[in-house]
Amino acid sequence: MRILVTGATGFIGSHFVERALAEGHDVVCVTRKAIADGAFSKPVQNIICDLQNIENAGSAMEGIDVVVHLAAQLGHYGIPYEYYYNVNYQATMKLAEAALRHGVKQFIYCSAPFVTGLEGRNVGEDAPYAPPNPYAETKALAEQGLIKEYKGRLPYTILRPSFVYGAGDVRRTALYRNIKRGTFVLTTSGKTYMQPTYVSDIVDGFMLCLLNPAAYDQIFNLGAEKDCTSKEYLSCIARNVGSRLIHINIGYGPSVFLANIVDGTCKALFKKAGFVNKGRIDFLSRDHSSDITKAKRVLGYVPKIDLETGIKLALDWSKENGYL
Repeated sequence: MRILVTGATGFIGSHFVERALAEGHDVVCVTRKAIADGAFSKPVQNIICDLQNIENAGSAMEGIDVVVHLAAQLGHYGIPYEYYYNVNYQATMKLAEAALRHGVKQFIYCSAPFVTGLEGRNVGEDAPYAPPNPYAETKALAEQGLIKEYKGRLPYTILRPSFVYGAGDVRRTALYRNIKRGTFVLTTSGKTYMQPTYVSDIVDGFMLCLLNPAAYDQIFNLGAEKDCTSKEYLSCIARNVGSRLIHINIGYGPSVFLANIVDGTCKALFKKAGFVNKGRIDFLSRDHSSDITKAKRVLGYVPKIDLETGIKLALDWSKENGYL
């Protein structure tokens, strides 16, 4: 099988490419910068192209069986809405149109569970759209665009991976360090539910969809077998770095109030988001887990890595690479 992957050097993307190569597939990687020699275990074709000009990579579609679209603009302070719109929505539509023109057999789109909002436990794929921020809003627009424009024309599969972490994820390393040093404080109840999912389980879900007719024109949640409370998640990290979670529950309102002061000060003085902000408080104080029943029933999806095992793997990688 010949697979074109955007976001191939990203966290999920790099794991997916390695799995695809290991299973004997040919991989074409679309990236903004050239892939370094030896980045993957086997050679890949590398197309250098910015997502905003993805139509320029149309020739790379020749002979492609499946497009796996992982690249996106994540949520960060200071990024204008127009950029989210161009990268997360417009580029997805351009890429799908190119796939249609070149006879690609399947278009797999990596979306996000937050398209249905940041509140709810065991949320199903049919929950109404309620995106809370520009990132989620433009992801939702891309989902809706695929459903409206390509159903019955280009077989698509929309996947919503839940809170992905693991080896290679540098985004969590600051949290690991702060918990180890005792400088992280959980200031809300810690009783809300989340669904940390080890990256290999997410890749399993992607692989199960490849040229699988049961996955065509469908949306699937992918996540861990069990959700956990935010306190359980943070305590697991603390236990495995030889520390103790500091938990001082001052409540959601006061936590957001203090976070807004820190965030506002950092933005005013340093032109960057604060080390704590309302978004981070919300992430730890609102339920957000997904129902994976459909993926299990239709795809045979079976997540294998429990929280304790996954955290140990992620921390081992962080230590080996100098982050802890």
